[in-house]
Amino acid sequence: MAGFAAGVADVDGLAEPTTSSYLLKITNKGKKACRVLGHPIVTFGGLDGQATERGKAPGIEDAIRLDPGKSAYAGLMGGAADGTGKTVDSIAMTMNTESDLAQTPLKAATPGLYVSSTKNSVTPWVDNAEDALSL
Repeated sequence: MAGFAAGVADVDGLAEPTTSSYLLKITNKGKKACRVLGHPIVTFGGLDGQATERGKAPGIEDAIRLDPGKSAYAGLMGGAADGTGKTVDSIAMTMNTESDLAQTPLKAATPGLYVSSTKNSVTPWVDNAEDALSL
């Protein structure tokens, strides 16, 4: 995804400490507008697997247009500490795209993020932070 900065590095802290929620943010650092759609692919530290998709992503015709300097957001929910999961200190994120461009996972520290084995999830990209954490 040429033109994107390490948006996941902009993890804006715990949204709801009881459910280990984080706000993911990507920013268009390029000189041209681009489009964002779908769910980010998020993996949790050294755990196998990835976050499950939460909510329906808009179709390509409704992709979010990001002008240079503009951002999109997704909500990452680790799930309630129910004793079935593990705590991780980092995540990695790539874009869910059918492009054949190579992607380097964006990484961020998430100290104490509890990842439930059955209730972790990530929302689709949206154009505002509030909606990202309420889907």
